[in-house]
Amino acid sequence: MKSSYIIISILFLSFNFASNAQKKNEGVFLTSADFTNGKISYTPESASKYSLHQNELSPSSPVSIRTGDRIIRFKKDSIFGIRDRNGVCFRFFNKDSYKILNPSERILLYSTTYVVGGSRNIHRVTNYFFSENADSPIYPLSKQNLKLILSKDVCFLVLLDIYFSGDRDLTAYDSFNKMTLLNRVYEESNQVVCKMNVY
Repeated sequence: MKSSYIIISILFLSFNFASNAQKKNEGVFLTSADFTNGKISYTPESASKYSLHQNELSPSSPVSIRTGDRIIRFKKDSIFGIRDRNGVCFRFFNKDSYKILNPSERILLYSTTYVVGGSRNIHRVTNYFFSENADSPIYPLSKQNLKLILSKDVCFLVLLDIYFSGDRDLTAYDSFNKMTLLNRVYEESNQVVCKMNVY
């Protein structure tokens, strides 16, 4: 009986620790530099009551943070974005909220999901976007747009046509290197440039 009580206590403590550790990751990225450097503000560490809320359906509605007995509101165009309690990052750009799919990589990929259709034909539509980096504007994800925005990276443009036959392939994930294929190709193109510069 004692051993089962100890096991239950350990499980409870480890679950509590894990949920607290996860909760500490929640907060606001005030600037693109904060996002790039992993600096998050208005975290739940010092508050007994904490909640972060963004209304994705209403672009004009502010991000609200309850910390203790205080409520702080940010206009979405005044901050870079947020990280929610599940560790998912969002960027606010031109009054829209974009889910960041690969927050640790150079070329950032985003998605937005909308519910469309009538009462008998409701389905979700996901659109994909990219930005050259955290400071750059967001564009619809397509080979054509990548070629326009990254036109100075000649080696990347060549590899883009070799690795990707169409726009649908651009969100592919390289499980061996644990990164998006698009960013692995971009890194590979930079190594090719380095080799060309050596000779």
